[in-house]
Amino acid sequence: MNVLLTGASSGLGIKLAKKLLEENNFVILHYNNNSNEVSELHKLYPEKSIIYKCDLSSEESIHKMYLDLKEYNINCLINNAGIEINSPLEDKSFKSFIDVYKVNLIAPFMLIRYFAPLMHEGSIINISSDNAIDSYDEQSSEYDCSKISLNLITKMYADKYKNLKINAICFGWLDTKMNNFDPDIKELIDFVPLDKAISEIIDLTETKKSGTIKVVSK
Repeated sequence: MNVLLTGASSGLGIKLAKKLLEENNFVILHYNNNSNEVSELHKLYPEKSIIYKCDLSSEESIHKMYLDLKEYNINCLINNAGIEINSPLEDKSFKSFIDVYKVNLIAPFMLIRYFAPLMHEGSIINISSDNAIDSYDEQSSEYDCSKISLNLITKMYADKYKNLKINAICFGWLDTKMNNFDPDIKELIDFVPLDKAISEIIDLTETKKSGTIKVVSK
């Protein structure tokens, strides 16, 4: 596969990138602020990867990304990049919602809009959250709402592009920097093992189903 993986610079993204490269795929490693880990990974797989910097909160940057990468014959797009703002409900604002929606919802929407018409076959996977299914927390309301909407556009695009397999996967808690809890709190959380999360994503690249919203918990 020729894979465009957003948010490849840390957490689930960097571990997924390693697995994809180990399995002999070509991977475009997207990052925004921190290139350290993707640069090291690219050095290990110089013929199988490139690194690409893009600010997914910028429409202009996303369009440039499309223009720069459209000749790579991408047949797998994994929308993994995401941000979260944790704060009490009374501290939420217009800006906090817009900032999260730009990265978590609008960027995947635009990337699918740009790249899906170029893909004769292949898969698109949107990394969502089980918070978008049946768990609601005011602290992460921007994130949760963005993932609910991401599930919706997964269904919409799957209906539009019948030649592609477009699915979302909703994970429970993942032990990444995004969930930077104190050790005593972490002990109380049933994290989805990252190896299991990666295996589930790899399985979705090979599925014959489309328009599914798969929930994966521990």
